[in-house]
Amino acid sequence: MRFFRMKAESEGNNGLQQFLEQHYISCGRPGSKEAEDFVLFASVMQDGDYIVVTDGDRIVLGDLGDYFYNADCDNDEDKSGHRRGVTWLRSLDKDELHPELISFLEQEGKIGMLDREVSKEQVERFLRPSPPGEGLIDEAAISEAIRILKTAMRSEDAERRERAAIAILQAAQWFRK
Repeated sequence: MRFFRMKAESEGNNGLQQFLEQHYISCGRPGSKEAEDFVLFASVMQDGDYIVVTDGDRIVLGDLGDYFYNADCDNDEDKSGHRRGVTWLRSLDKDELHPELISFLEQEGKIGMLDREVSKEQVERFLRPSPPGEGLIDEAAISEAIRILKTAMRSEDAERRERAAIAILQAAQWFRK
């Protein structure tokens, strides 16, 4: 699934409060400046993708629904005819978010899409702060450590095999969190 972000206004028909109460989001009225945002909103976003919407003060996670058009709201006053249904999942505290998600939310533009697809487990990881030391060990060191542990699991020493197996299982459990 894909992961999107959106910056909403504080109030009004394109405001976060209205979105929360009415279970939708809107990209406003598409114009030449917003053409890329509109394509993301109407064509790229799909039912089941995730979105984080912020108005600067509040941050809310939602599960996106289908795109729909409400002609009654496509006017200069409302500016909210182009819509997507949203099931709001929970409010988020910026202090408790993973640094990668914070960086994604701070990017320029009203709407953005994460540069890769994510699993539900990865979304859950975004919603909590980094554990101490995360990012201090590079991928090469992790790969080497796993290679050593796999070799140790084939040792003739039963205690060494057991310790290696425990270490691998602990690492696997941590990565699933």
